[in-house]
Amino acid sequence: MLFPHTWSRRLELRPASAADQTAFTRTILRTGIESISPSSRNSAPSSRRSSAAFLIAHRKSGNVIGFSTLYGMDPAGHLRSGIYLDPARSKLGVGSEGIYLTINYAFAMFNIEKVITQTTEATFASLGLASRNSEAKGLLDEYLYFRGRHWDLHSFQIERAEWERHVAADLDHVLDRGLSWREAPGRTSTAR
Repeated sequence: MLFPHTWSRRLELRPASAADQTAFTRTILRTGIESISPSSRNSAPSSRRSSAAFLIAHRKSGNVIGFSTLYGMDPAGHLRSGIYLDPARSKLGVGSEGIYLTINYAFAMFNIEKVITQTTEATFASLGLASRNSEAKGLLDEYLYFRGRHWDLHSFQIERAEWERHVAADLDHVLDRGLSWREAPGRTSTAR
């Protein structure tokens, strides 16, 4: 069983509300990653069958650096995820911590089998990816147009069993020392 941690070494996820919609839209526009027409500003991911929406903040400073969403749950047990970080406020590596917290939260809180996300090469550096080593499950050539050019849309997914193996083997460095992805902070398991 997974515990829905909402903080890592450097970040914390705080519940977002409708009052955060304007800041969410501004963050998306500052990233330049998605185009939003004035008529579609009220239909950002937080209003598309949202299951959870978070502010992403630095733990030490408390400064909000972006947003995280879980939305579009379908009957097949799939849930979509989006991470939107303000490039001026986020440092290299925090994007992956935000993704790990969001994916773990999805699997810990919802009866789902797969988390799906999509992005372009414009965000690869903040996530530690490169086009040549991308493990995308799907690719739509020149699907989006922004920043004066067409971009390929890369689709990524992770299944529950794969995530369970990943947290067991590779992600101890993300949480504070002594914390486990499988236990609430301050609790120790008697059965291992």
